[in-house]
Amino acid sequence: MLLALGLVLVVLVGAFVATAQTPAPEEDLPLAPVPTLEQPTPGPAVAQAAAGIQAPAATPTAAVTPAPTPTRVAAVDESEFERVLHPLLLEAKRRRAAAAATDPSYWTRLDPKLNSTRLNFLLFGYGETHEPPLTERAFIGSITIFSYDYATKQIDLVSMTHDIRAPEAERFLQDRGQAHVGPIKLDRVYGMGGFDLLRKTIEDATGMAIDFQFAFKESVIQGATDNVFNGLDVNVPLPFEVNGFYLDDVKYPGGQFQQGMQHLDGIQVIQFIKTVPVEENYDPRLEHNARKHLVFRSIMDALKEHSNDVAFLGRAALFFSSQVSHDALAYDFDLKSLLVDNLRAMMTNMHKADATDQDMPSVQRTMYIVDPASGDGSVQWVKANAHDNPITQRDLDENVYGETAMEVPYHGDPYAADLATGYWTDVRQLVASRLAD
Repeated sequence: MLLALGLVLVVLVGAFVATAQTPAPEEDLPLAPVPTLEQPTPGPAVAQAAAGIQAPAATPTAAVTPAPTPTRVAAVDESEFERVLHPLLLEAKRRRAAAAATDPSYWTRLDPKLNSTRLNFLLFGYGETHEPPLTERAFIGSITIFSYDYATKQIDLVSMTHDIRAPEAERFLQDRGQAHVGPIKLDRVYGMGGFDLLRKTIEDATGMAIDFQFAFKESVIQGATDNVFNGLDVNVPLPFEVNGFYLDDVKYPGGQFQQGMQHLDGIQVIQFIKTVPVEENYDPRLEHNARKHLVFRSIMDALKEHSNDVAFLGRAALFFSSQVSHDALAYDFDLKSLLVDNLRAMMTNMHKADATDQDMPSVQRTMYIVDPASGDGSVQWVKANAHDNPITQRDLDENVYGETAMEVPYHGDPYAADLATGYWTDVRQLVASRLAD
């Protein structure tokens, strides 16, 4: 799914350049207040998760009281990429300030330190999956947070497996009168409650402020690869064979990928990202999200190559517009004010000589929230979790789980009054330990 992030970045590079000649009042707003105390050091759950070991019982992290002194991220010594993002930076400041003004818990539910220098985009891709022999064809969604850190001037990626239980969705349905609601997976959240529920859930889960969201069909990935990038050069880590896959109601046959740099068209990129390897036990480098991150690196390389190519930007703008008009791509921001109104300015301000850095940022850190056997841990399959989590064991004993192919945070209580601290604690600690340094 991560290829759609390339489309997003192309649109950003092609349209989001600031045009105001006088500083906007939002320039002086902080992205987050600075906490008066250092964030708590992540407990043993994080370190043991990295080793695939179940941690002992955890105590929920106490909320940090924000201080009035903010961290400033403003239009000083901006790189060219940051100029591209600048209208979104101002809009993110406005959104966060408005949310904090109406929700007293905003900066206790979110992590001030983690968000003080970051602009965060949530990407939700959805389509069909084919995972023989258990699943012939089913709906699946993919969630990735694209986070640009103004402190490091690099990009961090946080992906979450779609199999994680999302109690926010269960409560959403209960609040609307459904008395009997079973566990719901994370990739069902958007379909139930749209962008609002998706933002709330991912913010609870990670402590990261979700500033902007995109939802897109898998066909956007295939179309962007062929019609915008003219194919992508992807560095395949190992030779492997894959099963078939579905795309837009069509089943494509299985295939194979050779090790090394490969030039892939749109169908091949979809196959590389989403299909299941034929081998039952495969190298972790071939996990879905590991492959997505490889495609993202290819996208960044392509953007560096074409960042001053007006024809490339034109193709991107036309493709983006067509996907929006066909309801293949949705977003939760003002398209006209942040995109259309800035397109002409972008064309005239490309590569201004006083930009501090004209290179595209690279990916600094990647994280995959999934059972430690396949990724970075902080969640695990419910049957394994039941050995150390009495709440999960009780749910299994009471047949709460219609299917056990679901993951939960190590010490998660899906019935906690505060899900951010009572259910998602291990996930939040892992994210903070990796990104808030």
